[in-house]
Amino acid sequence: MNYSQYSWIKVWFLILCLSLISPVFAWTDSDLDGVPDIKDACPNTPLNTIVMANGCPATPVETMVETAEATGSSLDCDSGNLNHTSADCYDISSAVVYFDFAIAEVNFAQWKTLAFVKAFLEQNDVALTLVGHTDVVGTPEFNYQLSLQRAQNVKRILVEDYGFNPNRFTVIGKGISEPVADNRSSEGRSLNRRVQFIVNH
Repeated sequence: MNYSQYSWIKVWFLILCLSLISPVFAWTDSDLDGVPDIKDACPNTPLNTIVMANGCPATPVETMVETAEATGSSLDCDSGNLNHTSADCYDISSAVVYFDFAIAEVNFAQWKTLAFVKAFLEQNDVALTLVGHTDVVGTPEFNYQLSLQRAQNVKRILVEDYGFNPNRFTVIGKGISEPVADNRSSEGRSLNRRVQFIVNH
């Protein structure tokens, strides 16, 4: 076998390999929500549904923020576009920041929720407890530290990027102890990887 024949064999072998592995790495988005199937926790989202980074429908808080941004209105509580009248107009308990698997950094897609929290803090002279959570994958010790880091990273954004006094925030890690969804499914685990906000009384 001469060198030219050997080169062609290598080329055809390479093409064969690429044809076999390309579907694995391809960006496939079956429900056309902008989230690839490999990361989509809700793979059958209806068309034109606003979704979070995990592919699941956005919470009412995120939808409100999206609407405000689309209309150019502010997130002020007195905004007529949002139909709020009282100073304590936002239900901060519905604001949730979600995280990717085993990651403590806040995904850019979650900043719209943080924008909502920012608006709430600007309207309400309150302190918040930031409570971090994880799914059940990994040891309890690892997950406790991960949940704490998630809450600390949210606090860092609120302090360093939004300029709030750090004394307004208490940080708590709950690890795997308080799931809100079934950890046996990928969708449930994605909902458990979160930071929630509680008003200190």
